[in-house]
Amino acid sequence: MNLFGKRDRKSKNGRQATAPRKDEKPVGAVKPSAINESGRRSSKSIFSGDVLYSKSVRRHYPFMLYCCLLILLYMGYVFTCQQVQREEITCRIELQRVRSKALLYSSERLRATRYNNIVEEIETRKIGIKQWNTPPQVIKRIEN
Repeated sequence: MNLFGKRDRKSKNGRQATAPRKDEKPVGAVKPSAINESGRRSSKSIFSGDVLYSKSVRRHYPFMLYCCLLILLYMGYVFTCQQVQREEITCRIELQRVRSKALLYSSERLRATRYNNIVEEIETRKIGIKQWNTPPQVIKRIEN
């Protein structure tokens, strides 16, 4: 018994016996057509993702996964190289700073060990050292 006057439209073999009404949508799975009249795939099938289910694309899945793995490895390699490069730059900057400090100290040491500066330092510190006018004599050992 059908309520509200709806009739069973299916025949004995399961197919529709009559055409559906205009306000009713067909029931069942409808496969979208990914290929248009010219034989090319439409952009709608590409954007919806239906193109990924075709057999010609599915057989390339291992290669695509391999390419993705290579891309990830390359990204990691580039990241580590950039990190090493940044560390090298900081080490070079530190080396330049230490070199400049060492050069400054060596120039101050050379300036401090000049004869005139040594005499001035002795006078300013009031150390009782006098300069000899005669050079030192070398004592030789006399052999018998």
